[in-house]
Amino acid sequence: MASFERLWDELFPRVLGYALRRTDPEEARDVAAETFTVAWRRLEEVPQDEGALPWLLAAARKELANRRRRAETRSRVALAPITVTVPAGDPADHATARVALAAAFDRLSASERETLALIAWDGLQPREAATVLGCSAATFAVRAHRARRRLAALPEADDGSPAVDAQGGRT
Repeated sequence: MASFERLWDELFPRVLGYALRRTDPEEARDVAAETFTVAWRRLEEVPQDEGALPWLLAAARKELANRRRRAETRSRVALAPITVTVPAGDPADHATARVALAAAFDRLSASERETLALIAWDGLQPREAATVLGCSAATFAVRAHRARRRLAALPEADDGSPAVDAQGGRT
């Protein structure tokens, strides 16, 4: 019981953040709750060290995938586009580069977006991200390299803005 409470207290915000970046707030709360329900039922399988977060994110990823499949079966509606938040300060300073990066990111495949998001948005190390995706660290490293290379190589956006690299700089 104490180990579950520790998981909840320490990692619920990270799991919720993961889900929020991939779906609407209401569904994200449901995904996070279901993830911890799975963790409660399978507590003996949850690593009790730094491996707990990747385990929980893998469970959240599966829950999101299951919900996505159910929603597609019911309605065949596409997922909402990815949104980009503007940092503090003058938004005009980086607006063009961010819009171009968001457009380029949207043109990546779903698996390429997921690979880059686990590193950039969720702050996972490659070994942790590999656990989430259910692959080896070496396989993940290759996927991340290819996704970064593809993002950097995307041609100019349809609106004429230049392509950008993974850090938001112009190419």
